[in-house]
Amino acid sequence: MIYNILIIGAGGIGKRHIKGYLGTSRAKISIVEPDFNKQKNLNSEFEIQHTFNSLDEINQKFDLAIICSPANWHLEHMQFCIKNNLSFMVEKPLSTKIDGLENIIEEVREKKLFVRVGYTRRNSLVSRALKDQIMNNKIGEVKLAYINSSQEFPKYRPDYQTIYYAKEETGGGAILDASTHMIDQLIWILGIPEEVGCMYDRLVLEGTETEDTCLINIKFSNGCLANITVNQFQKPNINTYEFVGTKGNIKLDHSTLMFADDDSGVWKDQKDYMKGQDPMEVHQNNFLLQANKFLDGYEGKDCDLATLEEAYLNLKVVLAAKSSWKDKKIIKIS
Repeated sequence: MIYNILIIGAGGIGKRHIKGYLGTSRAKISIVEPDFNKQKNLNSEFEIQHTFNSLDEINQKFDLAIICSPANWHLEHMQFCIKNNLSFMVEKPLSTKIDGLENIIEEVREKKLFVRVGYTRRNSLVSRALKDQIMNNKIGEVKLAYINSSQEFPKYRPDYQTIYYAKEETGGGAILDASTHMIDQLIWILGIPEEVGCMYDRLVLEGTETEDTCLINIKFSNGCLANITVNQFQKPNINTYEFVGTKGNIKLDHSTLMFADDDSGVWKDQKDYMKGQDPMEVHQNNFLLQANKFLDGYEGKDCDLATLEEAYLNLKVVLAAKSSWKDKKIIKIS
């Protein structure tokens, strides 16, 4: 079946979703985008069915919507979808504040809409392999997790001072924009977070109102402890996950997964899940995988993409991290 899909917000992430859904050969795409230049560029690059300047202009029905607007617009755009009985995917983070989200979740349940949240890292082959090995008890009972995701962000987004990233209210900064990905991975693998402590600051990057560095500690309901470290100015690009269990450790270094169960210093079972591939092409392919999973889920098939409830919990952790440093205390997650 070919689905008529409405992309709400056609900036950088919106474009990745357009490529992803068109790549499934299961979708026709229309866009809502107020920027004329973006409209023009997208219509010249892709086969766009309809282009709207705003939601008010929409005069036809769609099967699904993908919300790719800045995070401070997510609540309003989710309300639009619910009002129009439109199942949807919304980009991360779910919002920039908690207010109104419980009503969104309740209304989605009442109308039985199919909704997921766009944490693309769940779709990567290496993330799935990491989770599978942990769930299959390769390292025993997990007790600790360490994550370091740090890079020279301006190198990859030289426009960072003029986009959503520059302000907290639009979903920018090391916590709202970056750490939320790692928090989702931990919720996906470890379960429910209960307590959060954090330190953060803007140490280097100029021209923004947001932090470029954060150190977040989380305790989960199963007793597991986790640390997330992010800085967005260092020269080396580091992305490492290490889970410590009672039978060994499993480590992910970018796309290479490895295992250790002794003190020899040798990591075993090493496998690079991106060997010989272009990283940006792999990143874009995650959007294709996500699009197919979302459409499968809409059709009633298995779909373990992030739910509204998981993303709501994620946002609680993010906001607790902010509160923890401001109030100088550990925050409990209700």
